[in-house]
Amino acid sequence: MRTFDIKNSAFDYPLPPVTINFAAISIYGTAQLFVPVSKHRFLFMRPGYIPVLLTLTVATNVFGQDSARPKRITDTTSQLKDIIVTASRVAESVNEVPSSVTLISRKEVEKQAQINNNLPYILMQKIPGISPSEEGQNNFIGKLRGRNFLVLIDGIPQSTPLRNGGRDLKTIDVSAIDHIEVINGASSMYGNGGAGGIINYITIKPERTVPFSSSTYFNNSLNLIKADETYGYNLSQVFKGGIGKFDYVVQGKMAHSGVVRSSDGVVISPFYGLGETKTYNALVKLGYDFSANHRIELMGNYFNSIQDSKYIGTKGNFGVSPAIGVRGDTNILGGTPYNKTLNVKYTGTFGKTEANVAAYYNDINSVFEAYNQIYADHWGGRFNFSTPFVLPGNNHVQLIYGVDFLKDHTVQKDMADKLVTPDMNMNSIAPYLQSKFILAKDWIFKAGARYENLLFKVSDFTKGTLFVPGATNTYNALVFNTGLRYNKFSYAQPFASFSQGFSIGDIGLVLRNGVSLNAIDVAPVKVNNFELGVNGNIDRFRYEVTGYYSTSKKGATFKEITPGNFSLNQLPQRIYGVEAVLGYKATDWLSLGGILGYMDGKEDTRNDGSFDGKVDNSTISPIKIGGNVNFKFTRQWDFSVQMTKIGGRDVFPKEIWNYGKYPITGYTLFDMYTSYKLKHVTFTFAINNLFNANYYPTHSEVRGATTEGRYYVKGTGMQANLGIVINL
Repeated sequence: MRTFDIKNSAFDYPLPPVTINFAAISIYGTAQLFVPVSKHRFLFMRPGYIPVLLTLTVATNVFGQDSARPKRITDTTSQLKDIIVTASRVAESVNEVPSSVTLISRKEVEKQAQINNNLPYILMQKIPGISPSEEGQNNFIGKLRGRNFLVLIDGIPQSTPLRNGGRDLKTIDVSAIDHIEVINGASSMYGNGGAGGIINYITIKPERTVPFSSSTYFNNSLNLIKADETYGYNLSQVFKGGIGKFDYVVQGKMAHSGVVRSSDGVVISPFYGLGETKTYNALVKLGYDFSANHRIELMGNYFNSIQDSKYIGTKGNFGVSPAIGVRGDTNILGGTPYNKTLNVKYTGTFGKTEANVAAYYNDINSVFEAYNQIYADHWGGRFNFSTPFVLPGNNHVQLIYGVDFLKDHTVQKDMADKLVTPDMNMNSIAPYLQSKFILAKDWIFKAGARYENLLFKVSDFTKGTLFVPGATNTYNALVFNTGLRYNKFSYAQPFASFSQGFSIGDIGLVLRNGVSLNAIDVAPVKVNNFELGVNGNIDRFRYEVTGYYSTSKKGATFKEITPGNFSLNQLPQRIYGVEAVLGYKATDWLSLGGILGYMDGKEDTRNDGSFDGKVDNSTISPIKIGGNVNFKFTRQWDFSVQMTKIGGRDVFPKEIWNYGKYPITGYTLFDMYTSYKLKHVTFTFAINNLFNANYYPTHSEVRGATTEGRYYVKGTGMQANLGIVINL
């Protein structure tokens, strides 16, 4: 009889204690179990997670009497690989989801952070359908498959859709993230804002197998073309462990970035930039298991990122010269003064039903340089239940059901705290039901619906001499999803799905012009997403190819009227595209990977069903091709090179150039990363923009000459990052 570990191969840590049912024996936590040589079926259960039924092969070299060491048991069905919680709000394998999902593991997050710790840059490397990084504080044109996305931290909303400030991708530091789960395509699983999909940052998990562990990360950065004033550092510390039924995570981060220079060594305009910025992050997670079936967890995260530059930005001249930084000072400190997130979650089992109940609070303040600021706070509760049933013929169904409550308060003010928009309050109650059928072992069918009741209220507001009285309205949205997947053959697992997402849009952008709530239609706008794809593994090769088509009756387009002032126009839009993710493990020491993202779209400019116009570049991202080559020279030494090519898009005549209609020229970036691991210490070295490409980020050319060219900045030049990681 020998002990064994069951590990999650996606993140390479032991699974927390689970109840294991085998041959009518129920075991919780660490256990010794005699298992005869053969194939067996095990049922793994844990409060708050879907039960996983596995077929495992037990061989003599695992439990043979000649073995003196604990062995790892092998999951021959891959059901413990790539577990996510975002798609259905219960834990499930990626290959049980009949739609496209992206999982960025902890290992990959840490690696990418050593190259460039800007989260939009990391996402750009791994998600085919996401917009290119703006290389700044914001993600104003951030889209997923051409639609707005919803950002979550452990399922808690961070986006501010009532007045989109474009800061939701940067509401937590990368050092506090365990992994990232992305739902590609419209989803209403978490309510308002997921028209293009969901990005869920899952925070660091406790190390429950030891009472104490420590990880220290220290990184230094320097521009290699002109080093003056460019030195920056990142220092983060993580403590985690478990003692009996109690577990914890404590994380802290402090960082300071230097001046950012382009490929020619010139200081890039600090206008909404990332240079000369101090960043702090603190995360605390405390968990307690009352029993094998009941657990409570408290999570709190604080994020602060403020720019204080010794430079001021000039105006750029589109197609001629960029906006640069010149010596000067301002007392406006742009960035995110605070983002506070608090979550209390209970998970428990009552008979066959798993319960997951959470109450959360989020409060964010975003400051826009010399302009104004957005305050937004969210209060909410989620009551989620999951019950499995056995159907005739050894078929199974799982029902996931519950109700969400949300109170969203958002307001925009100037730097003197004078209202720029009225106070906006949205209360939401949303019951939902999701079903998941496993039929004939290989078919997975999902279907569900969510009903959203929205109460929207705005305060009195004065625009100049115009007084606009407050108003209250109620809106409803009923959205559906369904999908089918076939998993019989590992080399080809096709799937098809239809899903709907919705958003009431950036209503604050309209209301700040002195328009009454009663004068506009803010009913939720639905996005219909159709998807067809296939993924699989063929020996050492793995792949996923997906095609999608989405429609909306109110796609948003903007036009600059006077410098810095824009009008909003909503037109029916159709967006379609193809995505691919590829991987090949050539040898034990060489692996290759790649991504492809292509999209295009049409809009109905005359609103007559003709769809005669092209969707602009603020919505449609140019073609993206990414690739990486990874070498493992020894057990200690890794070396990688990655490439990202952003294509061009020039589809509008010069006479109508405006926001989103300027030509996109595209660019190609290479990055290099290497690490050498000793027993407890890992040394890392990376170069971002390895060949010092001279380019304009896509956002710079989307903005073009608007706002007097202040956004027309070059990208970052070649930058080196030297780091050390200490694990104890």
